Amino acid sequence: MTDSSTEGIKTVLCPVSDLHAAKAVYAALLGTPPQHESSYYVGFDVAGQHIGLVPGGGPQAMTAPVALLARAGHRGEAGRGDGHGCRREGARARRRWRPSGGHRHRSRWQRPRAASGPMSADPRSGAQRRRDTEDRLTHDTDVWVASASADGAPYLVPLSFDWDGEALLMATPADSPTGRNLAATRAVRLGLGHTRDVSMIEGEVEVLEIGALPQERGDRFTARTGFDPRPLATPYRWFRISPRRIQAWREANELPGRDLMRDGRWLV
Repeated sequence: MTDSSTEGIKTVLCPVSDLHAAKAVYAALLGTPPQHESSYYVGFDVAGQHIGLVPGGGPQAMTAPVALLARAGHRGEAGRGDGHGCRREGARARRRWRPSGGHRHRSRWQRPRAASGPMSADPRSGAQRRRDTEDRLTHDTDVWVASASADGAPYLVPLSFDWDGEALLMATPADSPTGRNLAATRAVRLGLGHTRDVSMIEGEVEVLEIGALPQERGDRFTARTGFDPRPLATPYRWFRISPRRIQAWREANELPGRDLMRDGRWLV
């Protein structure tokens, strides 16, 4: 069931144990070869629907198919002229997760991660904070993105991302507030985690047209986030963010030593 503000299910992700065998079966059933193919994701576009095959259920360890419900009209930040009132921009701005029962929130397999460890009265070492930050970069799928226009007007929105060990990859409409800001200033500040267990990242932004990214890298992003901006009619861009400064802290006693990276180099 859908309401008047939705377009219905547009994407279904299917966990498979044998990607090669499943690809052949789905190609025969759908009557078309896959349009997106890599060692960790195969996608079919048929009659306005996207079917994605994810080996082993992907990073989220899916055990059953997951349907993505699209909002009516333009998706995400592009949904209104002023960009306000939109829940998300990246992967889940344009497609909301709806688990069984119809509740509008993310499905169980994408619940927010808990803090990497129990809160402690003793401050963590720098090495531990780095491990916790890298764990979040590897396993989290959403991050707060703070940008500003050329004249200094701030904008904050959550986006989905994929981390390859060196940079975060995101996608958003080229004409969205965030898309315009990042392209104009090439600077961004990111927030990972909770207010009492946060990693702050300042980064340099590389802007890539949607067709300029190698297909394998785009396929990896799709498998990780469940969203593929490449076939959409709305013009998107890729934004590759290289960290230049990283800080991490929980409570006030962790403010000293919170700098983990400066000028793109780890300090610990």
